[in-house]
Amino acid sequence: MTLTVNGLSYERNKTLLFHGLAFQIYSGEALHIIGPNGAGKTSLLQILTGLLLPLAGNILWNDVSIYNSSLFKKKLIYVSHKLGMKGILTPYENLYLFLVRRGLGIDSNQSFMQLKHIAKKKIDRVLEKLDLSAYKTSLTNSLSAGQQRRLALAKLLLVEANCWILDEPFTSLDSKGTNFFSLLIEQHLQSGGVVIFTSHQSLSLSEKVLKRLCLGERSA
Repeated sequence: MTLTVNGLSYERNKTLLFHGLAFQIYSGEALHIIGPNGAGKTSLLQILTGLLLPLAGNILWNDVSIYNSSLFKKKLIYVSHKLGMKGILTPYENLYLFLVRRGLGIDSNQSFMQLKHIAKKKIDRVLEKLDLSAYKTSLTNSLSAGQQRRLALAKLLLVEANCWILDEPFTSLDSKGTNFFSLLIEQHLQSGGVVIFTSHQSLSLSEKVLKRLCLGERSA
């Protein structure tokens, strides 16, 4: 399993943020993207997910362009720094909506009602694991910033995906939450997954599995 980036360039507001980026990430490796505000970290993540088109260059997942690979999106989870949760829905409703968009996260010949029941049990387990069960029927916009971050990162526990792309995943998390998701990332790498993330803090990973990419010194 390999993510290959060749000659990637991107321009925003007629400013070239990066040019000729090239790197490879293999199974069991993490890439930590660092740089000042405005350097293009979030833009790069969105390009790697296929949400933005680069000015030049290409991205390959197992030697196939991500734009021609239906499998890539099934193998990808992207958690944006904007959380991607609807404040007027409950935590349960937000996670159920995510699962529906992913085909309920289950590949089988079971009926919709059976899949819905399985999804409900999965969501209940995840909310309990993240200490969010008591807020299951609360509106998401009533949760604290840390609780909302945990809810967004709950996607990592709900469906199986090889490639995790995470934009500032530890923002607003307390030490308990940070430790929990740091361990989850380590376990994902140990199982052969790939992680690409931006963060002001690094992970305590071996240099054998952690790569770093520093984008240019541009201010916001």
